[in-house]
Amino acid sequence: MERKDIFPILTAVIVIALVLAGEIIVTTDSHDDFSTSVTTDGDDVQITIESRRPLVYTAVSLIDSLDTPKTVSVFYDKDYMSAAESGVASTGGRALDENYYVEQIDATLKVRGIDYSEIVDAKDLAEVMSKDGRDNAVIVISGSLPDTVYDGTSDSLVLDWIGSGGRLYWIGSVLGKYISHTDSIETVESGTTLFLGSECIDDTRIRGYDLIDNGFRDAFYIQSNLTTFGVDTSKLPKDVDYLSMGFTDGSRSSITVVGSGDGLVCVIGGEYTIRQRMDLAQMVASGIGPDTVIVDTAVGSVSGTENVTLQKGDHIYVTIGVYCPVYAEGHKVTE
Repeated sequence: MERKDIFPILTAVIVIALVLAGEIIVTTDSHDDFSTSVTTDGDDVQITIESRRPLVYTAVSLIDSLDTPKTVSVFYDKDYMSAAESGVASTGGRALDENYYVEQIDATLKVRGIDYSEIVDAKDLAEVMSKDGRDNAVIVISGSLPDTVYDGTSDSLVLDWIGSGGRLYWIGSVLGKYISHTDSIETVESGTTLFLGSECIDDTRIRGYDLIDNGFRDAFYIQSNLTTFGVDTSKLPKDVDYLSMGFTDGSRSSITVVGSGDGLVCVIGGEYTIRQRMDLAQMVASGIGPDTVIVDTAVGSVSGTENVTLQKGDHIYVTIGVYCPVYAEGHKVTE
């Protein structure tokens, strides 16, 4: 091999190694290396953060937030048609098809203290949604719902489940527009209205460059600015509670959490990307709801033990490692 051929090959090897390092960092760091705890002191919360190596942390105090879900089910059934398209991977990385994306969700959630997520098929999803939805989360990235839980009417099992307190995290296409069967995709007219009360989502290919300035983007390291399939909040019914965060293209938001009955629907825009998956995990683990407000935030460095004081809310969420977290954890604040 000539010397001039070595450098392009070496460069490619380095790029691939960096990509793979970014992909597997969520599994190589042990939770034993990090911990957080909280205690109340009058109107304040004392947070103890421990890390065996120097890293940046962000601690956020929230009100009207939700507990970390007790169960997390990720829908994936290779025998059912999908309405979502494959997404964009980093240079040298494996293509983000639906199967790979689902595989990576588990590891991404584990970094945030959720080590109990499970993949469910269409039959299992119906079993999950036949029970009370309170404190339970379902992630759907296929852009369509299987015919076991959705028939395009207000009597659909998925709608009852959300109304009972379920949390639906949606990615991949227009919410409610498609029913997946084993051999076809069925289109539902005005399907989004069944979930959100209006036709507030379209399939315009776009991204947002304006920051939604409510503190959530920085506090939770929201990364993706893709707004395709995002909610146009100006079209939501006036009596609907919602919270948008991240980025906006002027109409749609990259992330919107909408209240529905006792539950919620969190719509995350765009095609599959690693950044989107990071945002998804932050939303699921943090318990952000449509009425959540940031009370106080602290950013700093920790190497060993760091003590932080925040104004008291009802929940605390700590992220260590900024945009590529190595650890995150939510706490319910008790007296």
